[in-house]
Amino acid sequence: MNIKPSWDSPPDMFEGGISNANPQKQQSPLERVGNDASDSIIEALEEYTVPLFNNNPLHIAMLEMMGSCPVEIRRSVIENATQYGQSDDNALYGLAVFDLFDENLQPTGAVFTNPTIVGFKDIVFGHGGLYFNRSKLNELPLLVTDDIHLAFKTTYPVYAPYSDSKIKAYTLKALMKAHPDLYVIAPVHQQDDIQRRYTDLNVKIAFIPEPPSFAMSQDELDCMINAAVEKANGIEWGDIIPLDNSTTSKAMPYPIQALPPLLQGAATAIAEYVQAPIAMTAQCIIGAISHIAQVHVNAPHQFKVHGEPCSLFLLTEGQSGSRKSTSKNLADKAITEYERKAYDQYKDDVQQWKTLQAGLPKADREAFLAENPPPNDPSSLFSDGTLEAVAGLYIDGVLKSASISSDEAAQFFGGHTMKSDTRTQALGSFTKLFDDGSIQRTRSKSNLNGSGRADDVRLTFNLQGQHEVLSDALRDDVLREQGFLPRFILSAPENLAGTRLHDAEFRQKNANLDHRLIAYWERCKTLLDPCPMPLVDGQQQQDRRVIQLSSQADMIDLAFYNECEEQQLKGGKYEHIQPFASRASQLARRLATVFAFFQDEQEITAQTMQGACDIIRHSLGEWLRYAEIESKKESDAQRLLNWLVKKCVEECTNKIQYSTMQTSCPRPMSKNKQMLEMTAQQLEDTNHIRIDSVIKKRLVELNPLLLGKVSKRLNDT
Repeated sequence: MNIKPSWDSPPDMFEGGISNANPQKQQSPLERVGNDASDSIIEALEEYTVPLFNNNPLHIAMLEMMGSCPVEIRRSVIENATQYGQSDDNALYGLAVFDLFDENLQPTGAVFTNPTIVGFKDIVFGHGGLYFNRSKLNELPLLVTDDIHLAFKTTYPVYAPYSDSKIKAYTLKALMKAHPDLYVIAPVHQQDDIQRRYTDLNVKIAFIPEPPSFAMSQDELDCMINAAVEKANGIEWGDIIPLDNSTTSKAMPYPIQALPPLLQGAATAIAEYVQAPIAMTAQCIIGAISHIAQVHVNAPHQFKVHGEPCSLFLLTEGQSGSRKSTSKNLADKAITEYERKAYDQYKDDVQQWKTLQAGLPKADREAFLAENPPPNDPSSLFSDGTLEAVAGLYIDGVLKSASISSDEAAQFFGGHTMKSDTRTQALGSFTKLFDDGSIQRTRSKSNLNGSGRADDVRLTFNLQGQHEVLSDALRDDVLREQGFLPRFILSAPENLAGTRLHDAEFRQKNANLDHRLIAYWERCKTLLDPCPMPLVDGQQQQDRRVIQLSSQADMIDLAFYNECEEQQLKGGKYEHIQPFASRASQLARRLATVFAFFQDEQEITAQTMQGACDIIRHSLGEWLRYAEIESKKESDAQRLLNWLVKKCVEECTNKIQYSTMQTSCPRPMSKNKQMLEMTAQQLEDTNHIRIDSVIKKRLVELNPLLLGKVSKRLNDT
């Protein structure tokens, strides 16, 4: 948070929201106050400013971002309002900024206002909006956003709505005339809505991976914004290529025969059409059917009569261009079509709900709302859901089952949920969800989103990411030892880039007509049908059915458990991945349950259990390959990169002069010009930095995504 922000409103705004070049003097609400009566000025400001914070989006956002601090206003940067005296033409025409303090008189934010306008209650910020950090417009582009939370975090100048929830197109058009260097900024999940809203305006739009929240640091948000702005300008950094030379042993063939026949055919078909590794397509298929199965059935558990969730956590390595997205889209096709229809019905229901209450008197409307709450959004497949968002949906009763399914694992592992100040609690919540399907949220009474608990809920993870992301995650002791990563089924197939050639016959093939995929999609549609399942063995209406092991399957599970346990001994295959091996039997039973449900088996057969064990055994082998990466001596490139990151973090920038690097970087590079140039070239070739020439100076620019990621690591040490 900015401790000394410069948030302010624009002086002398006319109705379109643009600064008036020739302001006319207006009567000040402080005119009765003497020139030197600073205490009286403060009292008057308190009196007139407090009403601004009653029941408006600005107040709500401030409460959420700053924790319900009381509105105690003290003098801060009000030089323009006092130094000249009211006889001077400049008096009270400048920008006034007033600090907010908590009950311990610690700074928590700021109020910004233009005291030249008559009456603080009726203050005009610029046709429904107001500026934050306006003084930085000469240094940075202006961001226009619907989300006023963003303005409380970033150091960028921001224009946000004051009374409305959205910036209107005509307001944006006026802003564009006044500020050519302007970007509309929004979370990526709002991309379709934002582009549709401003389709007739030639405005630059930048999308950040996730909405800002109180837990997100200013540096993290600024890095995301910087990357989004550069992307909007067509500046592409490219994927970061790891610096170290550590390699893993060759991947073992994926046991595709372990999948049930229908799933095996679908995974093979997707691999053929997409030209992706079979291990990747199989993981996508498993993620899709886990999403469906977790709604209806539980896995068997030795000590729990109602079993345990069958939800699965899946993690797949794939470099950029490895066809992760296309594979996932084909595997999820039936689910996405089902959710699209449900969402269309939801929109109709919302419209009907609004229509029914539209003409009612106030008293009748209140009774109607008490008996008819608004319809709930049925979406349950998320690509960028945070723990906070998903937990809220569970606790509010909106969702009982969901999936976080993304082909960018970096957004999850690098997002604010997994940052040092929140990740321990988040990891505990994720593991609790995995183990028994419950989640709890504890909050202060003043928090708008209060405490609560949800039981019997389910969550599937299906994450895909690049080698560097997964490698860093594996090296994270907290992720390993707390048991989060050991709950994942891992696959790290070889990259097929360079071998995926096409011919005329291949171009004529159509995946949508392939009988293997059609059969798979039809089976998924049947299982997605909301018709109730038949009850068995005294099962209650809301209970999930436990699919038990057959006697032969139980013996296979026993043998697999003992195999994994014995190999954890000193000198055993799994000695160094004990947390992963200890979970293997549990994961195999869950996977077997999902397979059995898909095949409509009343119990888990020996063949189904054996196939699940083979896949989990393959996953252990993949985790073992990652664990075998040998730590090597830090290279010159890594040392230079670490120095650059630390320097940029200290100076709150992502650019430094090349001459500064040349004189201050670690030895021997600072004393050897040729060595420094070679090392810097290596960092540039691997997309860690970019060296630009501005007039006669050379600037070293750090990849903004890398800055956000590595600065977190430096701050944690």
